[in-house]
Amino acid sequence: MHVPSDAIREVDERWGRSLLGDKAHSLVFDNSKLRALVPGFMATTPFFRGAREIVDWHDADPARRRIDPDMDARIDSLVDRFRTSGRAALDELHS
Repeated sequence: MHVPSDAIREVDERWGRSLLGDKAHSLVFDNSKLRALVPGFMATTPFFRGAREIVDWHDADPARRRIDPDMDARIDSLVDRFRTSGRAALDELHS
């Protein structure tokens, strides 16, 4: 679900500021420069395995699985706002 960075900044100034700039645009990263410098380099971890490692890391320590109820509520409100009203929420943001 797309939520504009400005809308995120409205509900959480610090989080929103951190998204503005280079994180506000979609990017594609590649490793062609690395492969040119190190011809034998080959990425060997597929996305599904890397994602599983991230989940396992969080699951390994209960402190890493803590939910911030305030942030959870902010995210829920953004999802509700942009899911139910879509274009109207964007128009409201820019008015």
